[in-house]
Amino acid sequence: MAEAGLGVGGDPLFYSKGDLKLKRRVDFSNYFTMADVDTAVTQDFLDAGRGTTQMRSGWKMAPVGQVRGSSFLDAKMNYDDVVTAMEAGTVVFNSAGAHIPKLSAVSLAALDAFGYPTCLNLYLTAKGKKTSAPPHTDKQDVFVIQTQGFKHWRVYPMPNPAREPLSDPLARGKNNDVCDLDTLGEPLLDVILKPGDVLYVPAGCPHTTDTLVPESELPEGVAEQDSVHMTVGIDTYIWGLSYSFLRGLTYIRQGLEDKALGGIQGLYKGTINTLPSEIYTKLCAALPANFAHSDANAAEGCAQELQKWAAAAAISTKSEDDFSAVPKEEWEFTIRRAQEHCRDLASVFRQMYQDALVEGDRRRANPGADVPMDKLSVFRIKPYMERVEQMMDGFISYATNSPQNQASPNQNIPGPAAAAAANASVQWVSAEEQKPERGEEVRVDLGGALFEARVRTVRSDGAFDVEFFDGELEGGVAAARIKVTLAPNANPKANPNLTPNLNPYPHPKVKKSKMSAEDKAAKLKALRKKGRKRKR
Repeated sequence: MAEAGLGVGGDPLFYSKGDLKLKRRVDFSNYFTMADVDTAVTQDFLDAGRGTTQMRSGWKMAPVGQVRGSSFLDAKMNYDDVVTAMEAGTVVFNSAGAHIPKLSAVSLAALDAFGYPTCLNLYLTAKGKKTSAPPHTDKQDVFVIQTQGFKHWRVYPMPNPAREPLSDPLARGKNNDVCDLDTLGEPLLDVILKPGDVLYVPAGCPHTTDTLVPESELPEGVAEQDSVHMTVGIDTYIWGLSYSFLRGLTYIRQGLEDKALGGIQGLYKGTINTLPSEIYTKLCAALPANFAHSDANAAEGCAQELQKWAAAAAISTKSEDDFSAVPKEEWEFTIRRAQEHCRDLASVFRQMYQDALVEGDRRRANPGADVPMDKLSVFRIKPYMERVEQMMDGFISYATNSPQNQASPNQNIPGPAAAAAANASVQWVSAEEQKPERGEEVRVDLGGALFEARVRTVRSDGAFDVEFFDGELEGGVAAARIKVTLAPNANPKANPNLTPNLNPYPHPKVKKSKMSAEDKAAKLKALRKKGRKRKR
């Protein structure tokens, strides 16, 4: 991995099963199969999405399963729902590593190897599909591990972001953005993954997949099968662990407006995409692996790298005055704070995965026994997700609440500094009580955590189409899952889920409340009807 690097600027790598040189031999062939999927959805209340594409549109997700009856058990997705959905598109179990105990071991191993928060998703594609995922990019560095069947991958160089500066280069080909295959040139890798093979795809590298595998590529005597693969995402960009984010945070801490690049709200779109190629690549790179546990010399090296490319961006955008206003020691201070932030996040993710492993042991010791309500994964992981969301809020607050920021005469700082001040007295109510309008900013409940989004369409059936903060779309969101800002002078109804004082970037906090089993059942039913887990 040292030769590939993490984040923007990295190179894709392919390792066949025989090429992997591991201290402890792990054979991922048949590690997780369709039989394991059957077991997982039978034991737990899981959720999944199905990838869809339309003409001149990117990859979107539709819910898997259908509403049956009115009881809690009726709302449960079953294995037949999964198999039926596979005929129409790739089925995705987002955050499967947190929900499915057997996959938590892989998530935990990746976290310990890289020292970063990790997220494992599971992808199921029927054999013989011409397109299982259209060309797109991701914000995560991903390790693809093929566990059943075969999948054809093509991975392309990251396009020059200056060609389309208003498009997010780490979210191309998703929702309404189209990533045309004809514009990508020749692939860097064109491979068929077999069980046990591993592929590394850096953030920002377009890739597309199918399951049209020539018979000549199949091992002798092996029939074509449905494809199952895991992707282990290294979530550096999601949690602010890139040089560009830390540059923006340092500016906020100093009370600087950052007119040149737009602060941490301008990380992926706009002027930053027009920087010279080397400056863009270095500034937008993720921090190195095991950054949080590096020694003093390595941390100092990261601080020098941050300062160097922040200076280069300032020269390129003729904003040297802002850069010069940052004391030299502040760059290292930011790096030290980021190390602490990363360690704290990794600790919570580690506890979450260990908790799942303990639950897996309990289920194996009691085969066939009903899973207690509080051990269902959607409820088991909720406190952990609340904690990491609060940690992200705290990471930003360290900058927005600094003495330098508070003393700054600049009252128009972009990004979370202004947003936090503007929302100091905000109250949030259900969209059932106050209907949001098209274009209004809202918060959407996904598995117990609230995510910022904007209403795209107000539907005649009372549901809403929304666009999330990372550009992904979801259609048919029930009003019960949406929180809106309480209108001025309005009197909210008594609402135990009212959540005041949310920091809106990027993961708002959720006010904790004690819920009865019946309340949890009702909430999960609503989630299964219209919702899906988000990819983190």
